[in-house]
Amino acid sequence: MKTVICNSLQSFWDMADAEFLSGLDVHCVFPVSDNLKTFLIQSRERYQIRSITFTKAFANL
Repeated sequence: MKTVICNSLQSFWDMADAEFLSGLDVHCVFPVSDNLKTFLIQSRERYQIRSITFTKAFANL
């Protein structure tokens, strides 16, 4: 299992649009709101991403 770490929302979109995330697990290490998290999870199917997880480092900000 390969996991790609996305350091920013822009890097997520760039890699997703270039089809670099297809079939892979993705871990996002940038702050996300609940709405953005939901949107990214819904984008999983469109970009054929295996799974998306999010860091908890920003959970209490």
